[in-house]
Amino acid sequence: MTDDDDVFGYQDGSEQLADYAERFGLLVDRLRTIRSVMPDAAVIPDRAKEELLETVSTELGQLNRRIGDLDDAIARRADVSKQLGVVLPLELLRERVELSQLDIELLTMLYALESGGAYNPYDTRSDDHDNVSSDVLFFVALIAAGDRINADTARMRLSSDAPLVVSGLIHFAPAPGWGTDAPLRHKRLRIADRTLEFLSGSAAPPRSVLGTMATYLAEPPGAETLLLDDPEIVGRAARALSVSDQLVVLRGASGTGRKSIAAAAARQLGRGVLLVELSRITLDPGELARTLLSLFREAQLQAAVLVLDRADEFADHEGQSFLWPLLTERLARSRLHVALVCEHTPAWLPRVPRVLVELQVPFPSPQIQHRIWVRNLPPHLHLDPELSIEKLVKTYSLSCASIIGTTDELSRFDRIHARGGRIDNATVLDVVRRRLAHQLGELAEPVRTTLDWRDVILSEEIMDRVIEFLNFARHRESVMADMGFGRKLAYGRGLSALFSGPPGTGKTMICSLLAKELGMELYRIDLSQVVNKYIGETEKNLGKVFDEASRGQVILLFDEADSIFAKRTEVKSSHDRYANLEVNYLLQRMEGHEGIVVMTTNSENSIDRAFLRRIRFRVRFPAPTQADRERLWRGMVPKEVVLGADVDFSVLAERFPMPGGNIMNALVRAATSATAGGQNVEQRHLVWAAELEYSEMGFLA
Repeated sequence: MTDDDDVFGYQDGSEQLADYAERFGLLVDRLRTIRSVMPDAAVIPDRAKEELLETVSTELGQLNRRIGDLDDAIARRADVSKQLGVVLPLELLRERVELSQLDIELLTMLYALESGGAYNPYDTRSDDHDNVSSDVLFFVALIAAGDRINADTARMRLSSDAPLVVSGLIHFAPAPGWGTDAPLRHKRLRIADRTLEFLSGSAAPPRSVLGTMATYLAEPPGAETLLLDDPEIVGRAARALSVSDQLVVLRGASGTGRKSIAAAAARQLGRGVLLVELSRITLDPGELARTLLSLFREAQLQAAVLVLDRADEFADHEGQSFLWPLLTERLARSRLHVALVCEHTPAWLPRVPRVLVELQVPFPSPQIQHRIWVRNLPPHLHLDPELSIEKLVKTYSLSCASIIGTTDELSRFDRIHARGGRIDNATVLDVVRRRLAHQLGELAEPVRTTLDWRDVILSEEIMDRVIEFLNFARHRESVMADMGFGRKLAYGRGLSALFSGPPGTGKTMICSLLAKELGMELYRIDLSQVVNKYIGETEKNLGKVFDEASRGQVILLFDEADSIFAKRTEVKSSHDRYANLEVNYLLQRMEGHEGIVVMTTNSENSIDRAFLRRIRFRVRFPAPTQADRERLWRGMVPKEVVLGADVDFSVLAERFPMPGGNIMNALVRAATSATAGGQNVEQRHLVWAAELEYSEMGFLA
């Protein structure tokens, strides 16, 4: 650089790095000069060192003056560039990683080495390599050679807790012939590839860092774009995130805007957002450590708020807790602004030595859901008047994300099929139901029916109990709120029912008709997916089922409930203790659940008595009488079926004491046999089918 160059600012980061490269060359020259008279300083007494250095004092003095002048010029030019608004990557690193001037000097030395053209201590062919055992000590010697600081101070800036190292800007690698546990003097100091890219002007996060698990938003949407029941939560999150020692936990149901709140809070702080989905991150220990280092470093390079999504799903399976320290220690050592997004408090969170600020994100109220529907439903898309937004909100409680996803899907359907016309009710309901099914995942399946109440053949006594259940479901809100009973009931304000009786007596059919009558969805819990052999997994699955049911306004059906609501056992082993914990957890969730739960069982006596006390309605479905069976045979035959003149349902009802489910099976069998023979359904077909069905029940016809 010329003498006049220091009055101008840097035009870009490469000019500043070039000046630091020149400075590095002067430091190397100074070290060479010292070594020319003192090859091994370790064995020379201090008095002798002074005498030897005196012989090259002129050369050292000139080098020190040039280094000092260059330091002043670099500082002045950087200040001018800042005033002119020129962004210098090195100055961004200084600010964002909180680097000292010594850190900057160490970093630029490494940059000069990696860029080539400078003295390289790794080159064993170089004459200058004498007495340089590793580049770590080499850099310490370069910095300390001018007596500006001592070697210990320089070495401290390379410790594991120093900003350069903990941020991942530089890293240590063992020298050839040494393993990963090599001592410091036999480790090589390297600048990270991503640091090289950033200093060279590649500021945007590369795909190699983000992968499929992370997304970066330089300018996230602001709070004005959100529809929230608690709009002040964005400000509270921003204030909490502004303190780097704090850890913000945004807890709530999936799709309620937790990530959007974190992003809006980051925008208030003038920061971008690096969103990481922890459920997608690798769980291989070595790869996990490298991935976390890369993501945390990128968040610091971008001065972004790091948002860890699905934090409660990180290493949450049996035997994976050994992975927790890889994340918790990085959170402990980092100065990043971090927000966790979760449904439940992560098991590993207490291990993080930060001040926790927990913010509960509520599920959107019907009023907010209505506003989200209105905002996102395309104006050219018209719903059937019979299926208004008000009716959708009342029948289906969806999260913000589910509503937006539903409107997007309906818009695509409209472009392809309806072309601006009305979309029929069935299409809209199918899309909404798919969203509900997605929320419940593999834990439940929808149950729907094409039957109606005319197909029901039950005694008047049982129908009275079913109608009572239906009335309570329709009017319980008025009873609890308007009539004040909600204040009197600390728990148990939900609607629970137990339908017991032999198989095939209509228990599940009545459940589906009740859901149809109430305009709600019925979901049968898949116990094979819910019950898990690993400790705590069953409770986690049950918790998700109850949470999603209460949000989605669906009816839960526990078919064959005795398999999970069974009596608690005497504790004789750890297995018994954990089995009882599951039952206790169910009791707790049943008491707190304010939705509708229906359980069916073939054996009421096997249900835990504590459950029975908490069930509001118990309806017993007895085996049908002979008169009932004859009504079932007649009522279950579709009008399209042509019966033979010899058909006598009274004979079938008397001879085969079967419930309705088996009678329907027998009718289908008889119809299939008759169709295969090209005949109408005759008595012989029905008798043959009933005999088969009855024998499969374990009886002799």
